[in-house]
Amino acid sequence: MDDSLNTQQPAAANPQAKTAKTVMIVLACALALVAAVFAYVWIDRAKIIGELTTDKTALEHNLEQLRDEYAQLETSNDTLNANLAEEREKVDVLIERLKTTEAANRSKIRQYEKELGSLRDIMRNYVQQIDSLNTLNQRLRAETVIAKTEARDVSRKYETLVKHTDDLTAQVEKGAAVKVRDVHVTAITEKGKETPRSRNTAQIRTCFSFLENSIAAKGVRNVYIRVKGADGIILAQAENTYFTAGGEQLIYSAVREIDYQGDDLDVCVYYGSRNDRFVKGEYTVDIYSGGALVGSGQLLLK
Repeated sequence: MDDSLNTQQPAAANPQAKTAKTVMIVLACALALVAAVFAYVWIDRAKIIGELTTDKTALEHNLEQLRDEYAQLETSNDTLNANLAEEREKVDVLIERLKTTEAANRSKIRQYEKELGSLRDIMRNYVQQIDSLNTLNQRLRAETVIAKTEARDVSRKYETLVKHTDDLTAQVEKGAAVKVRDVHVTAITEKGKETPRSRNTAQIRTCFSFLENSIAAKGVRNVYIRVKGADGIILAQAENTYFTAGGEQLIYSAVREIDYQGDDLDVCVYYGSRNDRFVKGEYTVDIYSGGALVGSGQLLLK
């Protein structure tokens, strides 16, 4: 009886040991699984942080590059320069904010990337404006050169015209020329009163008398006056105001049609309007008739 009991005790102990072993195995598996999950999470997090760190570094580089690009923008426009300075300051502020932001702060990094895109779009707009201004400045400089060249040509033309005008009298036969006397050049106000002052002058009036000449051509003719301003330039109220004298085309200031029948004839010709502004100095008026210079007069405005 005792021997049979002794032989059955080990058999009862075996199921307990097996259960304990199973529990240990399960725990070991659970720990291994937890360790694997932790390792995966850690590796994944490290990978994400690494990517975000790379993104942050690239973003900082792009911002610094943008700042350098802004620094290279130059313009002569003060308003545009002020706007560029403001945008450069925004880039500097964004760089400082990025440096103090953790790479793991994904939302901030993405926000800064959007702000970088906006700043770059703004810079492209300014680049276009500067290119347009530079193109305009180049065109204006070219037009200025052309204008100066044309001004020199016009000046030379005036000098040539003046020289031809001085030679006209000698080229016209004295017997056929109609001469004038008593040339009076006066400045008058809008009310028709004479004035010696430039600021009150509305018109320049040139009055004279044609002399009797029985052999001169009779009939309707034009009388032209050329008013030379204080600066030496011939004054004219419209373009293409030319007449022929001595075979040359000359600019005239005013013209009046008269009917000359070979007798003495008093004539007045007016130059100017309300829109004209006369300056101080000496004015010279040359009178032409029949393609010849027939008289001159002077006026001094104070």
